[in-house]
Amino acid sequence: MIATASFLAAAALVLLLAPLVLTAGRWQVRHPRTALTLWFSALFTGIGLAGASATTALMCAVGGVSVASRGEGLMLTVVGWLSLGAIAAVIAFVSAFAEPLADSWREAVGRFAPVAVSREKSDGVTLVWFDSDQPVACAVPSRDPEIFLSTALKDLLSEPQLRAVIEHERAHLRQYHGWAVRIAEINALCVPRRFPAGRALKRATLLLIELIADDAAARRVGAVHLANALATMGRTTDDPGLELRADRLTLRRWKTPKQRRAAALARA
Repeated sequence: MIATASFLAAAALVLLLAPLVLTAGRWQVRHPRTALTLWFSALFTGIGLAGASATTALMCAVGGVSVASRGEGLMLTVVGWLSLGAIAAVIAFVSAFAEPLADSWREAVGRFAPVAVSREKSDGVTLVWFDSDQPVACAVPSRDPEIFLSTALKDLLSEPQLRAVIEHERAHLRQYHGWAVRIAEINALCVPRRFPAGRALKRATLLLIELIADDAAARRVGAVHLANALATMGRTTDDPGLELRADRLTLRRWKTPKQRRAAALARA
């Protein structure tokens, strides 16, 4: 009984206090990959502790553990079977919402497909160009990954800037950011709204994956091209978030190609 309560208390502390700890300061903007790793480590640690609590309660209920009184034995039995019911309810809830989330994503992407004007293969990814007067770029993870790009984006950006945006979307595909967003969305649905942990993880995930993809694209094609692309798109769409991301890339110190080669040789 003590082990069950200890695991449950630890799970609650991790899941509810992690957002307060991980949102303190501005270090997440400088180290988005580390921040995202810590967020999901806290999430899965909390889930593991909650599962351990339910497992120990169930084992006590069905394992014939010796108890001091009938009342304690009855409590162990009730807690054990309630834990089993809670696990089943969570599994059913996740199963019920996981597929609708995927369907809504496919439906949103499906709106671009009818207006596609061309498709081209590029390094294992299909670039799908579609007619739109808004600058849009969107990565679609699947067995045959695609990157949807609007014709307005091509008209708005220079060739190096457009290549930087495409590299940004490639980073989302390479690093499986779609799965991170889906897990964060399901977690937000599972956590009651009066607790900020679920919504905090979702907001952090949506921001951090963009910063991680920015950094990956900047290393491949140059921070200046991506910063200029983001700034241009931000001014066109009146999105201050894009301009802030551009400022972040501009203010950050980046290693030159020579420095990166020297670091690679040192690691080798």
